[in-house]
Amino acid sequence: MRLPLLLLLLLLVPAVGWAQTAPATADAAQATALRRANQLVLERKYESAWKLLRLLDQMNLDPAVALQKTSLALNYYTATDDLKRFAFRDLKLLDLSPDSLRQLGVDTPYYSFPARRVLEKLKNKYPDNYKLNRALGDYYFTVQQCDCAEEDLGEDEVFRRTIQYYQQAHDHGQGDYLSYFALGYSYQRLGQFQESLAPFVRSIQLRPNYATAHLNLAFVYLELKDFEKAQTHARRAVELFPDDAHKQDAAFLLSQIEERMKATAAKPE
Repeated sequence: MRLPLLLLLLLLVPAVGWAQTAPATADAAQATALRRANQLVLERKYESAWKLLRLLDQMNLDPAVALQKTSLALNYYTATDDLKRFAFRDLKLLDLSPDSLRQLGVDTPYYSFPARRVLEKLKNKYPDNYKLNRALGDYYFTVQQCDCAEEDLGEDEVFRRTIQYYQQAHDHGQGDYLSYFALGYSYQRLGQFQESLAPFVRSIQLRPNYATAHLNLAFVYLELKDFEKAQTHARRAVELFPDDAHKQDAAFLLSQIEERMKATAAKPE
């Protein structure tokens, strides 16, 4: 008589070996599901991606799944309730962006995901997982940008928390050009211009053609009266911005810098 495959495996694999194989199989399955969720995001099927991630970990106990949920929630929601509940839509290639759909107030189902509470709980359980610090930095930067949650904290405190979590993440190798830009921007908005320099410079090192970082760095150098560096980065921003509106903003800043340079040069020594 031919034995079923699962029973045959149970007979052939010692108990210890089976115990070691099962978690490895579960990890592989989860990795496959996370890759599938990421592919759905690339295909703009945001609600489908969310449903898959929710199925993977309904209680938000797994850091890897929670981090992917956080990224999806903060970047691709069409509506939100205080960053605790999020709505998503599966979009076609030529549909409006999620950001544009937010402005239209599209009525779609909400999914519960209290991002801050989930991330803080996981950080307490996994203190050495600095990807969670990065995600908390992303959360507070999103709070500032959308002005849609944490109203009781005040903007300066939101910036301070953004700095705290991004700095911890960067100290442990968890950062990219966007997180370094956000760190620099937070320092800039708090009026700590000298502190904002290094993050902006690092953002540009990681993404040389990131026009927004060049523009903000030009503003900071202007505040610090380093006019030549301000001029260099403002010119670069004018070159890099693809749209007229941002080009005009950069060109206006460049004109202000050049006027300051002329005024400084005209002053008698």
